Amino acid sequence: MTDKGRKLEKRIQHNQWDLEAWTLLLRETQTMAIETARQHYERLVQQFPNCGRYWKIYIEHEMKCRNYEKVEKLFQRCLIKVLNIDLWRCYLSYVNLTKSTLPSFNEKMAQAYDFALEKIGQDYFSYGIWSDYINFLKGVDAVGSYAENQRIAAVRRIYHRGISTPIVSIEVLWKDYCTFEESVNISLAKRVIDDKIKEYNMARRVSKECDTYMRGINRNQPSIPPNNTTEESVQKNLWKKYIAWEMNNPLKTDDQQVFTQRVMFAYEQALLCLGHHPEIWYETAKFLESQSKLLSEKGDMNNSKIFSEEAANVYERAIHQY
Repeated sequence: MTDKGRKLEKRIQHNQWDLEAWTLLLRETQTMAIETARQHYERLVQQFPNCGRYWKIYIEHEMKCRNYEKVEKLFQRCLIKVLNIDLWRCYLSYVNLTKSTLPSFNEKMAQAYDFALEKIGQDYFSYGIWSDYINFLKGVDAVGSYAENQRIAAVRRIYHRGISTPIVSIEVLWKDYCTFEESVNISLAKRVIDDKIKEYNMARRVSKECDTYMRGINRNQPSIPPNNTTEESVQKNLWKKYIAWEMNNPLKTDDQQVFTQRVMFAYEQALLCLGHHPEIWYETAKFLESQSKLLSEKGDMNNSKIFSEEAANVYERAIHQY
């Protein structure tokens, strides 16, 4: 390690939440051989376990050195817990890189995309994943009319999900979808497109609203204990406004599951950056408890129990955080 690196280490020993020192040390770590760098990466992700950017940098260094077994283990440690869009795109790139020579590649890649959309497909910035999946499906070889119809159905299914999800660049996805339907059957395209335009218009309206709430939020901010700075206050208020907006059900959905999932996704995103703020954990758990009670009153005891258990899990996670 350089003299500069040793000085940074002393700063971190003095203050383990010194983000500037960690950032500068990370830059130095990226220039090291992976065998030397690994211990520094491990300290980093142990200190900031919810920071997708740090996990991604660590994983990409291992990928560059073709240490794929270690990459697999790193993804197992972080992927489900850290719903960071860039980390998930890194995961999809990894699957594409390492499985492309397998006879079952198409199946494995489709499974990876489905997995990603299930976990992070409602992220406002997930357009790239939707678009990449559609282009992947379009490129799959289909021999014979049956296989071709199956491929068309698979592409259409993802388009339908994507154009009803409030995401950035949804207008581009809609335009591509219309072109797709016209290429499949020009005489039926208008009717098929008209059937989906209401869902699209709703998602487009909500995506424009979402853009105003996303503006200014630093989604890659590592989670540190409260420090009462102006920037911290600004970020917390921006997250709370975004969550409150989702609480108002901008999609006007009657599906309690969809509504709850969207609000919980907003809370989970906030906790990646505000994981040391107890009130965010408390609000998250109380929201789940309220949804559990509501479903219980409606007679949906099964989902009520699920939400109640999820609320308990949030409390457990919060206790573990501290």
